[in-house]
Amino acid sequence: MKVQEVKYIADYTISIKFDDGVNGTIELNDLVQKGIFKVLQDKNQFAKVYTNGYSIAWSNELQIDASTIYSELTDKHFGEILNPK
Repeated sequence: MKVQEVKYIADYTISIKFDDGVNGTIELNDLVQKGIFKVLQDKNQFAKVYTNGYSIAWSNELQIDASTIYSELTDKHFGEILNPK
């Protein structure tokens, strides 16, 4: 499972599309309140989201693993994602 596309929508919301057809939008309001991600409270910085295929990122230091987002969109646990039946 790889991220094909990620787009900034508005505020702290992004749309994401995976290579297996799973797609959707996700709000990251809570994320920007924590630790190193607080710099993304600047919406201009947040809007610079991109993907390297295996994560969504804003820089080398600010990344979220694709499986985390996939799990959120599909309500599947990591074990189901990493070892599908």
